[in-house]
Amino acid sequence: MSKKFFLLLIGFSAYFLFGSFIIQPKYWLNKEENKKSNPTVETETLYNTYCTPCHGSQGDGEGELAYLLYPKPRNFTKGMFKLRSTPSGQMPSDDDLFKTIKNGMAGTAMPSFTFLKEDEIKSLVDFVKKLSQKCPPNQPCENYFTGAVTNPVKVPEPLASSAELVEKGKSVYTSLGCDKCHGEKGIGDGPSALTLKDGWGYPIPVRDFTSGTYVGGGSPKDLYLRFITGMSGTPMPSFESAINEMAGTNDADRQKYIWGLIHYIKSLEVKNASTQNTISPENNIIECQKSSAITDTDKLFGNSKIWSNAKTYSIPVNRLWQKTSNNQLLVSVSAIYDGQKVAVKMVWNDPDKTDNTYRIQEFQDGSAVQFSLTDKPGFHGMGSKDSPVDIWFWHSDWQARIGKDNNQLYAHSSYADGHTTDYPQSIHPNALSTGRDAGNNLSQDIKSSPVEAVSAKGPGTLKSKPTINQNVTGKGVWAENKWTVVLIRNMSGGKEEVQIANGKEIPVAFAIWNGSMNDRNGQKMVSTWYKLKVR
Repeated sequence: MSKKFFLLLIGFSAYFLFGSFIIQPKYWLNKEENKKSNPTVETETLYNTYCTPCHGSQGDGEGELAYLLYPKPRNFTKGMFKLRSTPSGQMPSDDDLFKTIKNGMAGTAMPSFTFLKEDEIKSLVDFVKKLSQKCPPNQPCENYFTGAVTNPVKVPEPLASSAELVEKGKSVYTSLGCDKCHGEKGIGDGPSALTLKDGWGYPIPVRDFTSGTYVGGGSPKDLYLRFITGMSGTPMPSFESAINEMAGTNDADRQKYIWGLIHYIKSLEVKNASTQNTISPENNIIECQKSSAITDTDKLFGNSKIWSNAKTYSIPVNRLWQKTSNNQLLVSVSAIYDGQKVAVKMVWNDPDKTDNTYRIQEFQDGSAVQFSLTDKPGFHGMGSKDSPVDIWFWHSDWQARIGKDNNQLYAHSSYADGHTTDYPQSIHPNALSTGRDAGNNLSQDIKSSPVEAVSAKGPGTLKSKPTINQNVTGKGVWAENKWTVVLIRNMSGGKEEVQIANGKEIPVAFAIWNGSMNDRNGQKMVSTWYKLKVR
């Protein structure tokens, strides 16, 4: 073997053993470093964390949680998007997609993502556009956005509302056939309401105008775009041609028709009494204010002065599985602390108190506060493996059973023709002893608190904490057709519990269950993430 060949052999060997590690360091970077070096990885992580559970990894609307949602999540591969500022038939602009992700879609399972940074949302816009493509068998994929023209509709200044204009709008409402779907009074009970389907053949609920909740925003300019551009993938068409036909060449009449219709629909809204004198969280911050000593729960109700310095925020919660009405609720939220304990108050309208779950067809009212145990929260539906959550869960039926023997459920009050007055004690005296002795909170003979401390690492992982770790107290009071619930816990927590301290900003979210609407388990109303800031 020649000396030259020998040296070459040594050189190649050194390259394969060591050189590739130096030239291609990405294989040895840790997860966070890899994200920084490759923006695509960061975007995919964002999408997989917040979008994949519902929309699926391929954007086809077949995420693992899609079965829990109604209507079904948007299928990006069909190229149909509800919210656009562009004319009917055009794709949405980047700004349309940005606003949809940032603001969410009120009254649906699509939450707002205002807690994400602007550049993160922009990267998700690009990722969603990338997924919006049709791929015929044995043919190249074709992206819907490639070469797409987007010319946003110019929205004129709204005409001021007046009795005359509202009356004209009422006439337009009937002429355009709005009542066929939305009903004569706008509550979503029109003769066609139960027959409507979306672009994929799934039944789709009709908007209840009296709720004041609109998928794409409730300002007059927002509604102008919905009527003029329509909502792709839904039965909601563009009414631009119909209004132009009614007005002819007279633009003044055209403006009166469209703005009259909008003001008439706004006139149908019913104000939410529980959110009077509230504010929207600025930059998603809910301030937790310092107060006097937090002692007896009962002293935190009524016109207690302890809440006098607390700010009250209006928090929208949206139903994951939509019903014919009541798909969004505004919850008033306040928070205080005294240096040792923290208290959170939630108030919401509920005309039907349901706290009796003795019959299998009955469900309870409830509320929950969810804290992320990481600074960067995971999926808003019970967190994720990398971002677990600590949940304080108030049960209305537990509230009703405090101090009462769990074995005496007064079956005769639920079933008039029943032959037993207590259950299951009369069937078997030790029916619940196994669960009770194992520390299962659901099996306790007598309830001492209506609040359950639970933890989760994603949907389907909810776990009640052992009795010894049930350290959240609270109480709910139903009066004047609304619930007021106060939850209290020490600021310091144990393992897998949120630590609340002065100066911290903690990701927090809220949930409501309405028993009269058959809410239970994952069928509930949830908020997006906010930040609880202890001041």
